Order: sequence, then C-alpha cells, then structure tokens
Amino acid sequence: MLLKRRFLLSATLLFFGMSVIDLSGKGYAAEQSRVRSGQPSASIKGSWYSAKETLAFNANGTIIYKGKRYYYAVSSGGTIQLTGKRGSLTIPYQLAGGKLTLTVDGKATVYTRKR
Repeated sequence: MLLKRRFLLSATLLFFGMSVIDLSGKGYAAEQSRVRSGQPSASIKGSWYSAKETLAFNANGTIIYKGKRYYYAVSSGGTIQLTGKRGSLTIPYQLAGGKLTLTVDGKATVYTRKR
C-alpha cells in the first residue's frame, strides 16, 4: 500500500510539473532566449543608485535586482520585463532628466546615474 501511494504521489507530481510547462508553452530556457534576443535599451544601460540600492543594467541584458539575477528587456511602452529562473516581473518605469523611476507594488523609487 505504501509503495502504491508513493507511486501515485510521484506520478501526480510529474504530471503537474509537466502540465505547467506544457500549458505555458515555454520554459525558463525559452523565455531566457526570448529576452536575450531583444536589445536592451541603450539609454537605461549602466549603474543607477538610490538611497537603498544600486542597479546595474549590463550590456549583455542582465541585471541584479533585489539580490537575484534576471535578464531584462525594455519596452517602448514604459515597462521593464525581468525574467529569471523562478518567473518574471514587469516593472513600470520613467526615464527623465537623468533620473530613472521604478514603480513596484505602488511604491516609486528614484535612481540617479553616476558616470
């Protein structure tokens, strides 16, 4: 009986794991490739500083955000798409007067670039 339960549990976990990938139509590698194929915006590349953190938008399309590495893509519609191993995050942004403003969970953080 215990062996049967383990088999059913394993089969269920395998089924749900595969169906999540199949339902989305893409896995991490496909999403990573999609984001890397887009050109990161030249105007946002470089290091940005706020009172609490530093962001570095690298030329290779990567960024460390809140301690995690992501691939980023910038849309002309005012959003930055971050894609990592555990999912993605879309962040609205504004770039004006040498200041970058990111709005996450309704809270705006202003960054300045140091050259």
